[in-house]
Amino acid sequence: MGAGGVSNRGVEKSYDRNLPKTSKPFLRVDRYKNGQKVQSRWYDENGRAKRNRDYVHGGKHPFPHDHVWDWSKGDGERGQEHLLPDYDNFN
Repeated sequence: MGAGGVSNRGVEKSYDRNLPKTSKPFLRVDRYKNGQKVQSRWYDENGRAKRNRDYVHGGKHPFPHDHVWDWSKGDGERGQEHLLPDYDNFN
């Protein structure tokens, strides 16, 4: 299943430094750096970022970990809390 238990419309690879806040609805984008997957982002039915999964970055955080996105203020912000990966709904 994809974002929020809805089948992924597809999976794309990105080698950009940052993933966009918006994309195609129900898409997952996997970001790679030096051949290693470093992040995944799922998009909701409106194409807005819904969840991130970080596989590696600086700092002292357990990996992998997830972040949820908040669109209540209109612009979309990634939550700072490091969550356990939700493999049931985001894989």
